[in-house]
Amino acid sequence: MNKWVDLETRHGSGAYGGWPISLVKGEGSYVWDSQGKKYLDFSTSIGAASLGHANPGLCNAIAEQSSKLLTANNGYFANDIRAQYLKSLASIAPGKINKIFLCNSGTEAVEGAIKLSRSYTGRSRIVSCIRGYHGRTLGALTATWQKDIRELFGPLIPDINHIPFGKPEILAENITEETAAVILEPIQGEAGIYPAPEGYLQAVRDICDQTGTLMILDEVQTGLGRTGKWFACDHANIIPDIITVAKALGGGIPIGAFLMKEEISFDRKKHGSTYGGSPFVCRVGLEVINQIKEKNILSNVNKMGNYFISGLNEIVLDHPNTFRETRGLGLMVAIQLRKPDGEILLKLMESGVLALKAGSRNLRFLPPFNVSKEEIDICLKALSSVL
Repeated sequence: MNKWVDLETRHGSGAYGGWPISLVKGEGSYVWDSQGKKYLDFSTSIGAASLGHANPGLCNAIAEQSSKLLTANNGYFANDIRAQYLKSLASIAPGKINKIFLCNSGTEAVEGAIKLSRSYTGRSRIVSCIRGYHGRTLGALTATWQKDIRELFGPLIPDINHIPFGKPEILAENITEETAAVILEPIQGEAGIYPAPEGYLQAVRDICDQTGTLMILDEVQTGLGRTGKWFACDHANIIPDIITVAKALGGGIPIGAFLMKEEISFDRKKHGSTYGGSPFVCRVGLEVINQIKEKNILSNVNKMGNYFISGLNEIVLDHPNTFRETRGLGLMVAIQLRKPDGEILLKLMESGVLALKAGSRNLRFLPPFNVSKEEIDICLKALSSVL
């Protein structure tokens, strides 16, 4: 066994475990293991390394801010970098969403959004979706559908129920006068990259407006450019009440946030975080937004996403007995197998490409936003070669 894998196995909590390699270096779209083997990384730590590994601008921002000021708790002090970052993040948010709570992860953002919806409405019930994924802390886990990661930790928090995704008529039947919020993903990621059906998000928005229920969009995976727009809800031209975001937000540095309309924001001291919104992570987050703007990276996400999906569609046509279909938007892409294959990801890894699974029958690809056509071709060739 690889010595680093062995050490993590011996001393880790047991919650993690994966492939028999340890990654020790990254640059751009590539990573290297401890044996010196190079891999094309289309997993990007589940989409976190949005601008690639060892991105020069991010590295400079990290070095500059770490030698200037790492932390200034926002419960007591304002900070120049945090103020600039909040303004920048608010400027790309849809509609009248202009208030932001900064935290450290996606699941923290979901917890905060649930708390906020309950405090604002004075109601307790939350409606979530079958196959939805929202995180692993207690409230977020309750909103998550995946039973194998929920069942050991009961009883979970009360008043959260799950309904079918994409069925507005069933949602309408499940809204009561005690419903605080509906939480859903615009594209169900962990389930297998299932985009919301056309018109569904608008229907949810209408139902929430009619019932005084808040609409929470979990854009932890889709937000900050993954789908070719700043937020996936921009494709549907709808404005939720609260958006949760993380992953791509920090380019690999832990940061999360939930964004809200001004009238919904917290009263002072009703929520908090010791590390959330530190000058360090805000400086990195600011660099992520600046690079996406200045280098026209959203355009690349759209172009390369279309190219990648087209190439995967050709593989589906060439191997109809192996694959069922391709789904995705921008650079959030899956190809569905006709039957589960526990070996195909390992075979891809052995051929030098890292991807992810999503659900039991889907290969999930989350390339860096600045990926090149040549790198996508390498992935397509590798996938064809392992079949």
